[in-house]
Amino acid sequence: MPVDLEFDYKQSTASMDIFSQSSIDELRAWTEKLDKSKYVPKDLSDKQILLFYNACYGDVERTKSCIEKYYSCRKNAPEFFDNRYLHLEDMKNAQQVLEFSFLPGKSCDGYDIVYHRLHDTDPSKYSLETGVKLLFMTLDACLYKRGPSPGFIFLFDMRGVRFGHITRISLFCQKERKRSLRKFFNYIQEGVPVRMRAIHVLNTEPVLDKLILLIRPFMDKKFFDMIKFHNKTEDLESFYETAIPRSSLPPDHGGTLPDTQTLHKKCMQQLQLLEPYFKAEEEQRIAALPDKKREKAMEKAFKNLEID
Repeated sequence: MPVDLEFDYKQSTASMDIFSQSSIDELRAWTEKLDKSKYVPKDLSDKQILLFYNACYGDVERTKSCIEKYYSCRKNAPEFFDNRYLHLEDMKNAQQVLEFSFLPGKSCDGYDIVYHRLHDTDPSKYSLETGVKLLFMTLDACLYKRGPSPGFIFLFDMRGVRFGHITRISLFCQKERKRSLRKFFNYIQEGVPVRMRAIHVLNTEPVLDKLILLIRPFMDKKFFDMIKFHNKTEDLESFYETAIPRSSLPPDHGGTLPDTQTLHKKCMQQLQLLEPYFKAEEEQRIAALPDKKREKAMEKAFKNLEID
């Protein structure tokens, strides 16, 4: 069945720079005729379609490609997109080690901001897989609540990142896990239904060069050029004036919002309340799979429920 989102459709379309209901109707008709080998649900709601349409600036053909890429990525990366339940033990640990939030304020250009940093800097407690899962859950929650946006900024605080974290990330570049890091960048660059505007990395650490060396092969030039690095001694006045104002930042970064831990706890509460949505979204994807793959996915999902 269709998955509903919270944002108001009429209000969102009225504020979009490009919108045509006939294009949304065309895209819905296209999804209904797609072969199951594309993994795209045939019952996408207008709200779901609208997110892709907005991300692709109203280009119908680009929107079709983005939808296909989105569902292909989600099908091929269950470690990031399946079993998105905060009560699971690995997710409980991630909530204690990491901090995430889609900030209540906007950037200077009116863009939404997704924030992330370490809370516990012990490398032995860090897991890239659960970190990525929480990041995408946070992004999905923002889209669920706010709908299409003129743009998104990712804001990462690098303070506390050590060589031990890089070592743990490098595990994803060895043997079978190499695919997970590639899946992450494949999705974030080609499948995510947002207009990515910039990625700001604050409080860069000495291990930055090693991190870039590790992940640079997975990034295309356009994506890499979006990344802006800010060291610990940098004067951020220009950043406040042109990128993100103080009113949209926590006090850790010279802003007036609540502290990052308060923002993180509120975000986790919101993710917990959205558990029915995450479950429905996964079920919608499973229903769109070819019969044999659907049976295997359902069997795996039931096993996970039994473990819970």
